[in-house]
Amino acid sequence: MNVAVLGGGLQGACVAMELASAGIPVDLYDENDRCLTQASAQNEGKIHLGYVYAKDRSLTTARTLIRGAVSFSSLLRRWLGGGVDTIPVSAPFLYVVHSRSMLTDLEVENHLRSSHEIALEESRGIPLEYFGGDYRMPPTRMSEREWDTVFDRRAVAAVFRTAEISVDSEVLAALVRARLASDPKIHCFARARVHGAEPERNGVTVDFEVSGSRARARYDHVVNTLWDGRLAVDRTAGFEPTRPWLYRIKHFLRLSAPSLAATVPSATIVLGPFGDVVAYGKGNLDLSWYPVGMRGTASTISPPEWPRVLDEPAAREVRRGILDGLGEIIPACASFPRTVVESGIVKGGIIVAWGQTGIDDPRSVLHERHAIGPQSRGRYHTVDTGKLTMAPLFGKIVADRIKRAA
Repeated sequence: MNVAVLGGGLQGACVAMELASAGIPVDLYDENDRCLTQASAQNEGKIHLGYVYAKDRSLTTARTLIRGAVSFSSLLRRWLGGGVDTIPVSAPFLYVVHSRSMLTDLEVENHLRSSHEIALEESRGIPLEYFGGDYRMPPTRMSEREWDTVFDRRAVAAVFRTAEISVDSEVLAALVRARLASDPKIHCFARARVHGAEPERNGVTVDFEVSGSRARARYDHVVNTLWDGRLAVDRTAGFEPTRPWLYRIKHFLRLSAPSLAATVPSATIVLGPFGDVVAYGKGNLDLSWYPVGMRGTASTISPPEWPRVLDEPAAREVRRGILDGLGEIIPACASFPRTVVESGIVKGGIIVAWGQTGIDDPRSVLHERHAIGPQSRGRYHTVDTGKLTMAPLFGKIVADRIKRAA
């Protein structure tokens, strides 16, 4: 059996590692110079416990993400071994209810409690593994006296402690790249642009281009894990989108500043177009402010060629805008030294989700993230990852389908 995996992000890597562990050879296609350089490495790395999706009153999104979260670390350990323990982890997140939140602090509190109950239910009978943390710890409301010195009371309605954490996605990406390179069963095709996939009775033919040379290759199974290119390739294989979708290009700021990382908490500001602070264990900070970092949206079958790297005037605008926005909630962010801020790197990644309007719309489908996962039709498989949290679980699911068919 031979298998092609389209897309060398974390999702594609998880499929490839699981298949290779079972002795199945994999050709892994990625259009960049190396795998795991785009969205998988350009994000906050949050291992979601469902807390931020409080607008989904059905709790379906929370349950979906929790299933991914409780298996995330253990599945990575299956493929990466002890390397998992070297990944920097953030301080547990504080959930900060903005004074202009779409939901009241009581509604957010109820959602946090309900999500936590689901986490207890979904983790029953399995070993606890959450990068050294304990997702069984319940969210708790902080007193105003506890948070008053950190947050501006004029902008904040309530603050909750949670056990939710992020992992440094850049370090995770480097570990996975090394694992892919060391596995003789995985052949990575770099700078390979996939144009289409043609399902046949006993296989699937991939149409691709490497360094300007067009080629075709036939496989027993093909797994489409492309991120912003998935819908276009799915269409060539007969999979049409069943609902409206939205691409967004979001930029954030990464600072390497151990002294500053100790002065601000990891915090997610809810619920609406606000932002996050992620303080990792080795002194890195990721900061985002949605109104400034969100620099484009599109609903075409493929997104525009948005620049991931901004020119310096635009990057300067993003740096200052992010810190100004966060500074209204966390005053310490507004007083970061200019030299440190200017040394920060502005990074960008594409977000793909079902929906037509942005998160500033309370009715937007972007406030849900449960209609995701692998779909299979014959020997062609396509995976809508949804969130980084889900990649290992979905990778194992689709690889198991292929292994059963072997």
